[in-house]
This record gives sequence, C-alpha cells and structure tokens, in this order.
Amino acid sequence: MTLYSTPDTDAVVAAENRPKALHRNRKGRGIGLAIGAGLLLIGLVVPYVVNDNFTMSLLVTSSLMSLMALGIGFLARYLGLFSLGHGAFYGCAAYAVAIATTNWGWGPLPAVIFGTVFGALVALIIGVLVVRASGFGFLMLTLALSQALYQMSNQTVMRPLTGAHDGKLITYTGNATFFGLSMSDMMDPGLFWPVAWVALVVTGVILWLFGRSRFGTTLEGIRENEERMRFSGFNTFRPRLAAFVLTGAAASLGGALFALNVGYISPDILSFGKAGDSLVAALIGGLGTLVGPVLGTFLFVYAQANFNFGGNIHLLTGVLLIVVLVFAPGGITGALTKPYRYWRAKLTQRGKGAEK
Repeated sequence: MTLYSTPDTDAVVAAENRPKALHRNRKGRGIGLAIGAGLLLIGLVVPYVVNDNFTMSLLVTSSLMSLMALGIGFLARYLGLFSLGHGAFYGCAAYAVAIATTNWGWGPLPAVIFGTVFGALVALIIGVLVVRASGFGFLMLTLALSQALYQMSNQTVMRPLTGAHDGKLITYTGNATFFGLSMSDMMDPGLFWPVAWVALVVTGVILWLFGRSRFGTTLEGIRENEERMRFSGFNTFRPRLAAFVLTGAAASLGGALFALNVGYISPDILSFGKAGDSLVAALIGGLGTLVGPVLGTFLFVYAQANFNFGGNIHLLTGVLLIVVLVFAPGGITGALTKPYRYWRAKLTQRGKGAEK
C-alpha cells in the first residue's frame, strides 16, 4: 500500500472511477430530460386551466422574456459575466422578423429562423469585441454596444427598415401561417402559448445539457481561474465566445417569437430597460439554477402588470432587489434550495465519517 499518490496511481484511480462517473452523468441526464418532458406536458395544459386572456398574455410575455433571462443567467453562472447586451439580440431578431415579413414578403416560419440566426450573428460580432473583457468592463461594453444599436434603429435613414421612432407594424402576404396559426391566432395568447412554452422548455434543456457537458466544465474552469486554464493549454477565448453566441441565440429566439405574437415592434425593444429588466429578474430569481431566471422573469412580469401603483414599479423593483441581494444573495431559488443543500452536505459528511 503506497503512502502517497503518484501520477500512475492517479491514472489508475481515475480509470477505475470513470465508469461510475459516466453512469452518474447518464443517470442525471436522464432524470433531467424526464423532468423537462414533464414540465413540457404540464405547461401545455395551462390554456385549458387559465381562461383569462390577460393572464395568458402575461404568461406568454414571461415565457419569451425568459429566453433572454436564461441566456443572461447561463453567462453569469458559468462565466461570472453579467450582460446588459442581450436585449440587443432580442430586439435585432424581432426587427429581422418584421423586415423579412413586411418588406420581403417572407412567411412567418422562415422569418423566425432568419431572425434567430441574424440575432446570433449580431451576438457573434459583438462577442468578438467584448468577451475578452470581464467584470464591470464587460457589463459596460455590452451596454454601450446595445445602446448604439438602439440609437441606430431610431435614425431617419433607417425608417424604411425599422420605422424609426414610429416603430414597425408587421404584415404578411397571402394566407401565411405559423405551425397552423394565422396572423390573428398568433396574437391570441391562448393559441400562441404552446409555441412560447415549447421554445422555453427546449431551450432550457439545451442550455442545461451544455452546462453538464465538457463545455460547461471548461467554462467553469475559465470562471474560476482563466489564467491557469490558459497555462494548461486551453484557448479561453473560443469557449467564452461560443457561450456568448449560444446565449445570444436563445435571446434571439425569444425576440423573433415576440415579434409574431405582438405584431408590432418599437425601438423600446432595443432600449436599456429591456435587458436591464431581464438582468434584474434573473438576479431576483437566482443564478444558481436555470430555473431561477425563469421564475424571476415570471414574477417580474406579473409584478409589473399588477403592482404598478402610480407608476412606481421601478421603485418597488429596486426595493425588492435590495432585499433579495441583502437577505438572499442566491435569489429566490437559492433561498428555497438552501435547506436541501445544508442537509445534503450534512449527510455527505456523515457518510465520509462512517467510511473512516
């Protein structure tokens, strides 16, 4: 029996433990996919339970904004980067859908695909410029570039494409449909809800799978010590850029579907408020899990619609954010899962003690 560990013994131990690790990983992945499928089916029942059009419209809006919040939360969790630029991808995708349908006569489905890809390309261009930064520098760069796009959309020269300050009304040629939904159906929250919910759940599962993969492990390593990762032979720029584009594509999908649901796009969709609201919602919900940003967004949209007394919603939001950051730094989901994590750690320590 050796009293110290050598590289050879480490390799043997790793080889012995690899089947167990792979089994646990597959089991966890299977459980996660089953939970995702369950949530998908449960969500599809919502229109049969909620008959109020106003409530359904809030749920649809929350689902589409959650796609942007998911991206923001993924970046914050795996790279420690807080973005104020994802509203730009959300808005660019929405404008791309409006231009493709109204100016070019495309159908809704090709327009949504084009809008999502276009938003991801914008994320790629912006990502090349900003992902080398970190902390406050990254935050301000994403804000500056998104505000540049906002100002560009307001310019008179852009009126044929964006409508400038007047915004852009989305129209379709012929009897265009989107998965069987007509133009009026797409604006009906009860009928459009399945589209929004499926997009949210599928995107959430994809991001979750990326987080559990080697890619997610690499991102966590970069977050903890980027310099050490570089010394270990990793190119840290490409994973950071890939994560930025991936989350930008998630936000773009939300913006593209938002355009179909609302039928009208204004420059406000590119403003600081849109991305700022999603970041605040993600912080309130909690960045420790993918569920946190989604929960925070649903609560945020509901609060905006029901507690905007005298136009003081931003004051109430600020107070709530301060309370959460001071008393529950992990957000709502962090506070809810804290007892579970505490008892799990206790049981793990007891198990290790019993082995000794």
